[in-house]
Amino acid sequence: MKTRVAWIADPEEADSYSAREARILLRGLAREPEVTQLWFAASSQEPPHFWNGVRVFPVPDLSHEASGFLPGLINQQRPGVIIWALRQPAESPEQPAICGGAPRWLNRAQLGHKLPLIRGLGRAGIAAGNPDEVLASLRNLILSDARPHTSTDEANGTHLVMRQQLFCNASLSHVMFELTNALIELGLPVVAQDEHPALAKGFVHREEDVFRASAPHKYRRVAKSVNTAYDPESSITVHFSMLGRGMKCTRFGTFPSLGPREVLYATGNHTVLPDTVRQLAEVFEVILAPSLHVLRPYLEAGLPASRGAVIPHGIDPAIFSPDQPPLSYPTRKSFKFLQTSFPWVTEKGFDLTLKAFGRAFSSIDDVALVLRVPRIRSPKERAEKFGRLEKLVKDQLAEPHAPEILLVEADVPVSRRGGVYTGADCYVHPLRAEGFGMTILEAMACGLPVVATPWSGPADFLSPRLAYMLRHSAPVAERENGAITRFHVEPDLDHLVQLMRYVFEHRDESRALGLRAAATARRDWTWTHAARRLAAALRLGPARTEDAQHAPCRQSLVAG
Repeated sequence: MKTRVAWIADPEEADSYSAREARILLRGLAREPEVTQLWFAASSQEPPHFWNGVRVFPVPDLSHEASGFLPGLINQQRPGVIIWALRQPAESPEQPAICGGAPRWLNRAQLGHKLPLIRGLGRAGIAAGNPDEVLASLRNLILSDARPHTSTDEANGTHLVMRQQLFCNASLSHVMFELTNALIELGLPVVAQDEHPALAKGFVHREEDVFRASAPHKYRRVAKSVNTAYDPESSITVHFSMLGRGMKCTRFGTFPSLGPREVLYATGNHTVLPDTVRQLAEVFEVILAPSLHVLRPYLEAGLPASRGAVIPHGIDPAIFSPDQPPLSYPTRKSFKFLQTSFPWVTEKGFDLTLKAFGRAFSSIDDVALVLRVPRIRSPKERAEKFGRLEKLVKDQLAEPHAPEILLVEADVPVSRRGGVYTGADCYVHPLRAEGFGMTILEAMACGLPVVATPWSGPADFLSPRLAYMLRHSAPVAERENGAITRFHVEPDLDHLVQLMRYVFEHRDESRALGLRAAATARRDWTWTHAARRLAAALRLGPARTEDAQHAPCRQSLVAG
C-alpha cells in the first residue's frame, strides 16, 4: 500500500530527535517502497527543499498550541501517517526517553473529517534507541496503519482557501468571516484557515463565543469549513493582509502556503515600493483590494492591470437596516450625532468631529455627540489608545456652554450592530484617509444621513445623492526618510460645522437622503455582491460569467 508519511519535529528544540537521529530515520523511510512522499515539518523560515530525498516544509512556530498553520499544512498534503517526533523526558534515569504522541491541539476538530492517522512514536511503543530498531518499528507502523493518499478526483471543483485570523474582533477577521459565509452560501467549496489566532494582541482578541451566540447560522457554516480537507493542487489560497510599505515577501516567509495558486487581499493606506510589487508578483497571480484607493499604488508601482481587482467590503442587510431596534444612549437630547471607529487612528478624524461639534452647538441645543469606541480590556493599553481622545473630550467639555458629548465604550453582538446606528440621527466621519470606510457604509445601510469626506476608499460609494460631501484639501504626501509613504487630505473644518448644523436644522430632508442611501447600500453593497465579485475575479463557479458592468463598484476588475 502506497502512502505519504509526515514526520513532524523541530531539530532546534531540546525535546526533538537530534538532527543526526532524524537524518538516519528519514533517510531510511525515504527508501521504503511503501512511502510515496515523505515530508518533514520544522520551525524555519527557509523555503521547502529536498533533503536526502525528503521534502522539508517550514512550519512557523511549530510548538504553538493555537497555531492553525500545521493543521492546514496537513490537510493540504494529506499524509496517510503522521509521526509526531518530539521526545518525552524519561521519568527515571533507567527509562529511555521516547518520542511523544500528537499534542492535544492537533485533533479531529482542527483537521476536519479526513483526519490522517496520527501516531506518536512513544504511544506506538517505540523507544528512542537503536535507529535500526526504530526504523523497523516505523516500517511496521506504516504497513499496518497507512492509508493511501486520497485521489484528487475527490475534490469538488476548485477550493477557495481563505487565510486570516478568524473569530476575532479585528476588521480583517470580520471581512474574512463575512466573505467566507457568503461564498459558502453561493455554493462554492471554501476552506477557512484560522491562521495563528493566538498571535492576536491587546485590543485584538478572540471572541468566538460572540460569533457563535450572535450569528449562529453564519458561525455554523464558517466553523464547519475550518481546516476541512481539500486537494491543494486544485485550490486557490487567498491571504488577507494589511501589508506594510516595503514589507519583504516570500512564498514561505510572510505568506506560508503550499497551494499552486496564491491571491493576496491587501488592505491599508500606503504607497507601495516597486521592489515589493515585484516580490508580490512572483508569489501572487492576482492582488485584490477593497477599493481603487488601495489598489492604485500597486498599479502605479508596476502591477499589471490584468492582475489587480477591486473586491469591496459589504454589509449584511439583515443586520444593517433602518428597521433595526435602536440601542439606547444615556442622554435626554433628542438628536444625536454619531461616530464609531478606532479613535487612536488619526485618519478617522475624531479630533475634527469634536472641534466641529463644539463650534456648531452649545449646551442649550437639543443635541448630543456620541463617540462609540470598542472596549479594551487592558488598562494599560486602554490608556495608550484612548488617552488622547479622553483629553480632547475633557478639554471640549471644559469650554463654557459646551454641548453634550458621550464617550461610549461597548462591544455589541454581531446581530445587534445595526442598532448602534439606528440609535442615532446622523453619522459623521471627517476622514483623512480610509482603505474602505466600513462604518460609513453600515450607517448608510441603516438609513442615517452621512457627513463624510468623499476621498480614498469611500469615494467608491459616496455621491451627493447619497451623502453630505465634506470639502477637503488636495492630497498631502507623508514622508519617512525622504520617501513618500502615504497620502491624506485635510477636511474643511468650517464646512463640517456648516454641514452638521444643516443636518440638525433640516431633519426631514436629511432623513430622506439617509433612506435613499439605505436602499442603495442594501441593494448593491452586500457581502453576497462582494462574494460574487471575488468568484468572478478568480473565475470560480457560476459567478465567473457575471458581466462586470452589472457590478455596483465603479471598477470591479481593473482594466488598462
